[in-house]
Amino acid sequence: MRVLRFLLIMALVCGYTGLAGASPVDFHMHVLDPPPPSFTVLPIFSTPFTFSFTECSPGELPDGMTASGCFAGVNRTGMDWDNLQITFADNDVLAGQTPTCDLTGTHNIFSGTDCSLVDSTYVLSFMDGVLHNNDFFFITEDGVDPPEGFGIGTGTVNSTAMTPEPAPVLLLSTGIILFGLWFYGGRRRMASSSLLS
Repeated sequence: MRVLRFLLIMALVCGYTGLAGASPVDFHMHVLDPPPPSFTVLPIFSTPFTFSFTECSPGELPDGMTASGCFAGVNRTGMDWDNLQITFADNDVLAGQTPTCDLTGTHNIFSGTDCSLVDSTYVLSFMDGVLHNNDFFFITEDGVDPPEGFGIGTGTVNSTAMTPEPAPVLLLSTGIILFGLWFYGGRRRMASSSLLS
């Protein structure tokens, strides 16, 4: 009887372990403002853009944060990004996991998130923030190891045109020209009024 009880307990333990191994681990994604880069950064010249995750390098993330996968980019589109939507196709590795993109830490670029699985496509939306032209950014993920299991992702943005600041020399020149015209017009009026009198 003891042997039978032992075998039953072993079967239950193995069964629960097998179930635990088969259930997918949820993944978590962030869009972060990184420290000055000392790592490979991909310039993004247009949107939408494609990217993939690689293993994060030691010291790559700000303030000792950790992640399974990293993508480092820099916005070179000439536009400020007021949001970023990331999409991935569901695959055998992701296996319908529940995505989360809750904000943690202090290095998030965007303060609003909405992440879900829609018809076998992960749609991860980040909004309420600005990623300026020429700013660096990280997209990180936790929960899929190795990170290459995500496959190829697509980043799409609603961009806002930058309002160019006029150069200081141009402003100064315009001011001098306007002052000169005003001064010249005033002298002509004074000269013509003295001729009439």
